[in-house]
Amino acid sequence: MVTKSRQSSGDVGGKAMRKWMEEEPWNIGFFQMVRILERLHPDRKPVGIFVPPGDEVVRFSAPPDLTFPPSEIRSFVESVSGPACMDVSFMGLNTVNGPMPRSYTEGLLERAREGDQATLDFFDLFNHRLISLFYRAWKKYRFFLAYEESADGSDGMTGRLYSLIGLGTPALNNRMAIADEAALHYAGLLAHRVRSVEGLRQILTHYFGIRVEIAQFSGAWVKLPLEQRTTLDEGENFSDSLGVGTVVGDEVWDQQGAMTVRLGPMSIDRYRDFLPGSKGYWELEAWLRLYSRQEFDFTIRLLLARDEVPATVLATGFGEAAGVGQGNRLGYESWLKVKPMNRDPDETTYVLG
Repeated sequence: MVTKSRQSSGDVGGKAMRKWMEEEPWNIGFFQMVRILERLHPDRKPVGIFVPPGDEVVRFSAPPDLTFPPSEIRSFVESVSGPACMDVSFMGLNTVNGPMPRSYTEGLLERAREGDQATLDFFDLFNHRLISLFYRAWKKYRFFLAYEESADGSDGMTGRLYSLIGLGTPALNNRMAIADEAALHYAGLLAHRVRSVEGLRQILTHYFGIRVEIAQFSGAWVKLPLEQRTTLDEGENFSDSLGVGTVVGDEVWDQQGAMTVRLGPMSIDRYRDFLPGSKGYWELEAWLRLYSRQEFDFTIRLLLARDEVPATVLATGFGEAAGVGQGNRLGYESWLKVKPMNRDPDETTYVLG
């Protein structure tokens, strides 16, 4: 089970994982092995930081060798009280690809055969630090690792992505009906200065998992402010000049001020989720406001799959209060039918502005 901090609440793999790591370490890549160890031992310090080596999760060793390494990890031994021990073969001062002269490696091999480990342990002081820094360098530019380890999205890359999509200010966090992390998933589309209908369609289609069609230039009536309405006084308003700005009435038609969003066909449960006041309704409104920057009005048209059209049920209440199941709301989910529908009904519309 994964918690909100993206950390496993149980043992990752348990005893089976630990046994496999000890018996077949060569079947696991070096980076993945260290990642698993850091997840298994959150109480110990990660490798490569400025702490005593005995407090770290693993102790690296690079035994001298002049043969071709068949795997990245030679051996691995778990410890109960201290750091685990890992022998690596891809990097080290006295390995086949190491920087030390060959004579040093041969001398260390001869000492090892005679049971002298002092010199090997001395070189491993440097090997451990070099390998630890190598892992830290690899981890630094794997942004998903920092995101995975952070408990509240406080890693640097997440903060930069929030800034790109306009949510970098703390006061703007957690104010929408959708999770901020959901918006983060679509940062590639939200970061564009010029927003497109296709970008909006892709977001809605992927997020809600239904078919979405968007018609542009649907038009909408816009209320004129009082100071812009034509009056018969002697004012100097632009709207009071005949042939220049005269407007009859208190509204004007804005052809590019609205779009029509068609959702569906969908099931009856999903259809009800998009009705005003439901969860899908608020999420849809949040996405439209976020992507359009509140520059347009949207007419929402819901399409219900023809085989999902319910029979009209008379009830004294709604939902559980009706006593006989969920009643039908007039204007939203009430159809008079005596036989199956031959089309997907799309009469349900409402405006989001």
